Amino acid sequence: MELLNEMDTICSNNGLHYFLIGANALSAYNEQTIDNGSRMVAVAMPSEDLEIFCKIVKKEYDKDRYVYKNINDKTDSSYFVAYGDKNSTFFVLSNLDPLKPHGIIIRIYPIRKSSINWENDEEQPISFYESIKNSFRSFIRKNLLYRDAFYVRYGLKVIKYAHNYLAKIKNHFAKRYPKAIIKERLYDIFGRDSYFTNALLLLYNYIYSGLNYTYFYFKNLRKHPFIETWDDLKYYDNAKIINRDLNTELLDTVDKMDVDGIDLNIPGNEFYENIFGKNYKKKKVSFKPLKPTAVLDTGTSYQKILKERKENINEIKAIQREIRKTRYEVLEETTAVNKIFKIVKMTDYQIKYQNFFERRGKYLFSLDMDDEDDFHELYHRLLPIINTLKRYSEENMTFSIDEEADSLIQNVLIKIGEEDLVFKLKELSKRKYFIE
Repeated sequence: MELLNEMDTICSNNGLHYFLIGANALSAYNEQTIDNGSRMVAVAMPSEDLEIFCKIVKKEYDKDRYVYKNINDKTDSSYFVAYGDKNSTFFVLSNLDPLKPHGIIIRIYPIRKSSINWENDEEQPISFYESIKNSFRSFIRKNLLYRDAFYVRYGLKVIKYAHNYLAKIKNHFAKRYPKAIIKERLYDIFGRDSYFTNALLLLYNYIYSGLNYTYFYFKNLRKHPFIETWDDLKYYDNAKIINRDLNTELLDTVDKMDVDGIDLNIPGNEFYENIFGKNYKKKKVSFKPLKPTAVLDTGTSYQKILKERKENINEIKAIQREIRKTRYEVLEETTAVNKIFKIVKMTDYQIKYQNFFERRGKYLFSLDMDDEDDFHELYHRLLPIINTLKRYSEENMTFSIDEEADSLIQNVLIKIGEEDLVFKLKELSKRKYFIE
């Protein structure tokens, strides 16, 4: 709760946007509380706001707090930044990486791009100058520079001058625009009002728009997968939070709500209906219990525990490795015993059906497979043997009665269309099973 309070204060004071997500958000919305047993809360942020937040934490809260990026590949949907408390400890002994922080954390997931709102993008085009200017201002925000500083004001003037110069160059070459050249050539060859001309132009527009979509995907979604600012949400129909698509209109309802005595940014009811279904108000939030090998301490630095208890932790991990090894050996032995038991059980069936053929074999061989009544009786008497062979074949095992009986059973299987089973039984019969 301290971390959440600090996050809200930092974001409010610096114009940054965030909102709670996941089960904690549902608990906060339905019951105005976050379960104290949860060691981790998840929030979402635009990527630029997240970068600014990280810089502020490193600059002003470095003594007690840390920010840690869990992976290097930002294209992975599981990418998040951990905002944590240095004076707390949480880790599981079986999965202890001493190179990363292990305290109580808030997971901050950047909002991802999903599908662009092309109509909105066309209605509100951003000029090259505006784009460069916005990038420059973004750089100022990220590096916490003063907007009225000399190099900031004159930096914008230099950008404007460069933009005007490039605009003149663009106008000079405007007549060489590919679409204009294609139109001119088509008009010269087929005429201005030709059906063929219009059809080719439509084809050109179709291909050009397809290339635009492809260009957008590879340039924006792959290289720049995140929505940078809150205002950029209007250019997208959908956004992704972790790996879930979400209509961006649902984020218009994010507002302050009192949660455990702290004002936090919480989405509105439509957000939860979209994520958790229409019965989201009746849904109870349940948290997984801590593993018995987890170490949890909200008052002691994880660095201190790791340093002071290094020998104990190494000893515990060695014991765990020995336990896992012993479990694996026992599992292997159990599997081997089970296999032997199956072989013994199968051998019982084999003896049973051998005795059956000794008593009934003469009669069974006398039945005519071409006669419908005889075949029906033969199939009915052999069905238990067929079912047993089928069941053991699924476990890659089989047995033999004798050469004549095996041949009779195979002929019956072929007649009822079980050629695949016959082939598998022939392959399995080449194996030998030994009990020592």
